[in-house]
Amino acid sequence: MIQDYEALVKLGLYPSKKEWFSKYGKHGIDYVSLLNHKKNTLTKIPLKTKEGSLYFNEAYISSILNDYYSSQSLGLESELHFTQVFEEILIFSEVEGTLEIEGIKTSKKKIEDILKKENLTPNEQVVFNMRKGLDYISTHEITEKNLHELYGILSMNSLSDEQKLEEGYYRKKEVEILDRYGQVSDRGVEALYLEPWMKEFIEFIQINMSSLNPLTYLMPHLIHYYMILLHPYYDFNGRMGRILAVWYILKCPYIKDKMPIFSEAINYNSKTKALYYKAIENSRADENDLTFFFETMFVLGQTFITVYLKLDEIETQSRRRAKPLTQNEINTLKSILLYIKDKTFFTWEDVSFVDKQQFSKQYYLRLLNSMTEKEVLTKTMSGKIAQYQVH
Repeated sequence: MIQDYEALVKLGLYPSKKEWFSKYGKHGIDYVSLLNHKKNTLTKIPLKTKEGSLYFNEAYISSILNDYYSSQSLGLESELHFTQVFEEILIFSEVEGTLEIEGIKTSKKKIEDILKKENLTPNEQVVFNMRKGLDYISTHEITEKNLHELYGILSMNSLSDEQKLEEGYYRKKEVEILDRYGQVSDRGVEALYLEPWMKEFIEFIQINMSSLNPLTYLMPHLIHYYMILLHPYYDFNGRMGRILAVWYILKCPYIKDKMPIFSEAINYNSKTKALYYKAIENSRADENDLTFFFETMFVLGQTFITVYLKLDEIETQSRRRAKPLTQNEINTLKSILLYIKDKTFFTWEDVSFVDKQQFSKQYYLRLLNSMTEKEVLTKTMSGKIAQYQVH
């Protein structure tokens, strides 16, 4: 079985435990020897788990990693301009995406409106807390104390008495982890391990931010996974894992100009969300072989990388024509590129639907006609109906 595994990896395949049994007809006793081989020969990550440590196939992931980041070569002009134009979009997309993973529907406009309100519904409170949390990480360094403060911000007025921490930074009782179907699939680590393991984890993050190393570009996804694995809180573990990963990106000098994509890529559609949960399950089934999780997150993110690069190309051309796009035009164009890419023509109604009906008919028509005047879209009339197409 070990020889079969190595041959498949050379072919660019990395079968999960289920695939070994269903596709290749292997049996349980054979799989034990493969797991032992992998854990003894693959790259170890020095973080503790119930099974020992984390590990991954570095050679297999390296090619995926190189393809992912090499596609983000923007050129000097764009790199100087990219952060100014797209940082806000990325931040709002992270808020929107992470909330929708948890069943809270929102949009950029709704987030902006909620920030101005005083009396908030429970879901609005969660949205408000997320935005405040992102403000916090932009001005604070990653420390254990600051992580606790961030948890307080994200969970403010959102926890039942049973979900609140008794004392200290982490939970004192055991918790169950639910799968994508709402069934118990695992349990968080025993509470007695949380304080020493989380302390080591924060130190590990700080060390890996200080120098460029083989884990630098994998750290956001590693952080995400490890927080889910440990489950240091009674609630908000996934949310904390994703925002801690974004925090790392903002603070790591070697990665902050890159674009690891998280929540919006996971929540792109029902299929991508299922792939996300499946990747976690596959990594857990192989006693924390993160190869499955790393590969899936990079594959899911690539769709969004392509869209952001296309947005940058269009926005750069608009500036060169002295017809720069507004923020709302860029946001609307992003929705068009993501969801209407296969359509030859589209109408304002198509755009309104994929853009979650943030604006009125009149405003969408104004945006589309403005982008037509700026040579981003072309417009044709079919009777009385205006149809548009990306230029």
